[in-house]
Amino acid sequence: MRVTILGSGTSTGVPEYRCECDTCQCARRPGSHNYRTRPSMHLEVEGLHLQFDTGPNFLDQIDRCRIHQIDAVVYTHAHSDHVAGTNDLVMPCRKQQCDMPVYGPAHTLDALQRSFDYLFTKETFAGGGVAHLVPHTVEGPFTIREVPLTPIPVDHGAVVTVGYRIGPFGYVPDVKRFDTGSVDLLKGVEVLVLDALSFNPKHPTHFAVSEALDVIAEVAPRQAYLTHMMHRIDHYRFPEQCADQGLTLPENVALSYDGLVFEL
Repeated sequence: MRVTILGSGTSTGVPEYRCECDTCQCARRPGSHNYRTRPSMHLEVEGLHLQFDTGPNFLDQIDRCRIHQIDAVVYTHAHSDHVAGTNDLVMPCRKQQCDMPVYGPAHTLDALQRSFDYLFTKETFAGGGVAHLVPHTVEGPFTIREVPLTPIPVDHGAVVTVGYRIGPFGYVPDVKRFDTGSVDLLKGVEVLVLDALSFNPKHPTHFAVSEALDVIAEVAPRQAYLTHMMHRIDHYRFPEQCADQGLTLPENVALSYDGLVFEL
């Protein structure tokens, strides 16, 4: 199993527009791990190439990370930072000469079909300028080409949202509270990628670092990476920042970054 973190930022990305903080200034330098596009991830497992979410940076992300195959797209929820680049699936569909299966909660697929209705009919596909998407509603555990996926229901405000477990790997980029039993669905994973927006536990829809660390301790993965981070988190000063907040950073927890690749 090979995981590529395509985007590790929050909905605004980093650097933030017109922000001159140290993190944003660092993010503007070539090669900085503080440069963060909207959250997205690509997974290769048993010859299957799965794309998780298609935000506004989607096409640039898959080009920059040299993603040459997408067999299906799996959506976590319908917020713009996760779906706004859906139209750009035209390029994978065109290059691969295929229809694209898309998976997600009913609420998410409904939102996609309202916003991108022309992608769900063969009539507009005839001209070749758009993708053709084939929807599959996620209501519980399912398989894609015999690869099992388990949706992880989470509370992320008003929008129906799920994370996913794929064998030894868990991905939950947007969460404020876990539903009853959801943490148990993650227990036993080797690697967990988890939402940690900032150090502010009062944010209504995202984990703070402290809240993410609590869940990581309960799940007990071999390695955990934080994602969906805003500019309050500095990749190069993170241990120091944690210490300033009175947090002990476990050795198995690190920040993800755009272009991070790891294998299980």
